[in-house]
Amino acid sequence: MPATSKRVLFICSRNQWRSPTAEQIFSKWPAIEVMSAGLDPSAVEPVTPEHLEWAEVIFVMERKHIE
Repeated sequence: MPATSKRVLFICSRNQWRSPTAEQIFSKWPAIEVMSAGLDPSAVEPVTPEHLEWAEVIFVMERKHIE
């Protein structure tokens, strides 16, 4: 197991179902730290530049979220 953890950010539209579910599931995995955020202004946790700077790996739920 690696000594340091990987910082992973999950992104969806509203941070209501998909990305928080992924965050919850993967929070139990060893050697990773996880957060989730949404791209829509009405998201529960809107994505910020700080989220993007923190993350080493970013997973999006739809192709349109890459843009």
